[in-house]
Amino acid sequence: MDLDAPTSLGVKRVLLDALAVAAAAQSHRAAAIAHLYAGRYPGGPCVVWGTGQHSNPEAAALANGVLLRCNDFNDLSIGARNWGHPSDLIAAIVAVAEMVDASGPQLMSSIALGYEISLIFFDHVPATASGWDYSNLTMLAAVCAAARLMKLDPIQTGDALSIAIVSHHASDEIESGDLDRDGDLSLWKRFNAGDAMRQAVYACLLAQDGAQGAVRPFIGRYGFLTRLGLDTPAVATLSQTFDPATPLRRVASTTMKRWPVGSRAQSAIQSALAVRAQIGDPSRIAHVRVLTDEAVYHHLVAIRDQAWSPHSRETADHSLPYIIASALLDGKISPDSFDKERVTEPARQALLAKIEVSPKLHKQSFDEIRLADLGYLTRIEVETTDGTLHIGVEAAFPGHPSRPLSKADLENKLAEYTGENRHAEVAALLDGIWTLEAHAARSFTRLVQAALLPQPKII
Repeated sequence: MDLDAPTSLGVKRVLLDALAVAAAAQSHRAAAIAHLYAGRYPGGPCVVWGTGQHSNPEAAALANGVLLRCNDFNDLSIGARNWGHPSDLIAAIVAVAEMVDASGPQLMSSIALGYEISLIFFDHVPATASGWDYSNLTMLAAVCAAARLMKLDPIQTGDALSIAIVSHHASDEIESGDLDRDGDLSLWKRFNAGDAMRQAVYACLLAQDGAQGAVRPFIGRYGFLTRLGLDTPAVATLSQTFDPATPLRRVASTTMKRWPVGSRAQSAIQSALAVRAQIGDPSRIAHVRVLTDEAVYHHLVAIRDQAWSPHSRETADHSLPYIIASALLDGKISPDSFDKERVTEPARQALLAKIEVSPKLHKQSFDEIRLADLGYLTRIEVETTDGTLHIGVEAAFPGHPSRPLSKADLENKLAEYTGENRHAEVAALLDGIWTLEAHAARSFTRLVQAALLPQPKII
């Protein structure tokens, strides 16, 4: 399917953003584990991002998918009934494109298809409300996109979807807030979506080789949609949305992130950085008042036992007080903001004690969709030791659909997280992205491999 100009640009933007996110993840512990796993299967056609390795499509989909989720930095879409990170599927689609030696246009149309299907699912399927992770939905979208690249027929594609969803119900238990044996939030949160992408590739390969899935994987007695409580009219409505004649345009509509934490903290960082610019010396801070919305407060304060006492990367980047304290102290937020040594610094811990947070920014309650549309707003008010009040007014953050990242913003996001000596390689990769129509998938991923080679310290 030919893509119109805005959709083609949207595909290139999400691909660039995803690679920037992957570059930012190279020092993460989950990335190191994923790279070790992919290294067990050397010699395949697929580049393992951030390494000199090649691996098989399943292992590459997993490893590269983990990179996208390490820092909660990849894009986000809030649908009518679910939310999720559609760029996860880029890991699976790129791996399959390498496997089949797809052209640039084939790769681009498959990414656009995957996004379209993901966002349809987010609008119609309440996976998270039923205790299932959103990655079940992006996995199904990845199956459809991979099936297109592999030229599976309708029967094979149906079997691939069946194999994927019956054998891989990913639980949302990763969001429980429970601490693992290392005293941190579950490391599997960084693997859940990558594993779903591995499963999508695996299911397509099995179906191509003749494996048959369950007969009624979605609406059978124990089918996925049945277990989610979708009745016959709801299933019919969902089915009607999959019209092959519909142009693929939704890839251009997702939220991106300027800073490596979840979307609910982006407005808070923006507000805190604005205040930091006003006060200059953070030692002048006497008290910090944070006014935010209900969704931000619930996700980053109310359900976090360690909100005022983080002790690790994962407890810190899920703590609104810590995120704000770091922005005020350092004048920036980066993956290094959550190094364990920095998290436990006395100055940082002392500033946390000066921060109060209220979910009463709005005079009325809004649902999650409305709060996302507004930009998960947060206002930071800082009183300095001389009694002056400094305010960072709430506003939608850079990367929100109302304030999309510019081409320069995205290029800088990639450059910020690649090695200091990789300027020529990064420039070549950027040119390859903006001219992707002219590149085969394998020649493009060679550019990716060259630009993302550095591997900083492991955290």
